[in-house]
Amino acid sequence: MKNFKLLWLLAVAGSLTMVSCDKDKDDVPPPANTVTVTFDQVTLPAGGYLNNTSYTEKGVTFNNAYNADYASWDGFAVSNLHDKTTPGYANQYSVFADGGANGSTNFGVCYYSSYSNPNSAFFSLASGEEANSLSLMINNNTYAALSMQDGDAYSKKFAAGDWFKVTATGYKEDGTQTGTADIYLADFRDGKSYICAAWTKVDLSALGTFNKVAFTISSSDVGDYGMNTPAYFCIDDVTFNLVSATSTAK
Repeated sequence: MKNFKLLWLLAVAGSLTMVSCDKDKDDVPPPANTVTVTFDQVTLPAGGYLNNTSYTEKGVTFNNAYNADYASWDGFAVSNLHDKTTPGYANQYSVFADGGANGSTNFGVCYYSSYSNPNSAFFSLASGEEANSLSLMINNNTYAALSMQDGDAYSKKFAAGDWFKVTATGYKEDGTQTGTADIYLADFRDGKSYICAAWTKVDLSALGTFNKVAFTISSSDVGDYGMNTPAYFCIDDVTFNLVSATSTAK
């Protein structure tokens, strides 16, 4: 009889242990909702770029400020051009690589204008959404890279002490700043002679939890009217963890 009671108590204890384990499993949060924007969800026109409208993929909008009167733009364009040898403004949509990151076709081209629209170079999530753990692939634009490498009519050839950098700044939806990070795409300080010529992954987790990420560009080559270096760079594979409850990512 004692043995029967002991077996019964052991069975009950085992049952309670199993229920407790199942409850612990239910308390484990679900895996992060990781989103990657590749710029490949659009068919580009024959010219190889789209520069007159904002681009949205997986609920993320890359702003474009297009001026129809002058056929000018700033913010983000989408491109598949990769002419690495032709200098000058006519080649403003090419990446200084053989195509998009990780063998893809399309990528984003950012042009930062401190004159017309200094706040237009950004991407944002839908209203009410936030993300963190941001990373992206970045590279020089050919127009900018060759200008720094060789100089041109408006910009100097980079030498000791020169630099060219992108600054990313995160914001909450109400405009509160969440963090900043600097990315050097050329660096000739302290004996270096670096011009980025390959897609490079950068960790931007320092931006914290954001709804919007804005970009500015600065350079050591500055004249009477501002920065002389062409204010372009290219991005691809923008990846982050969506942490809000109202996800629209597909």
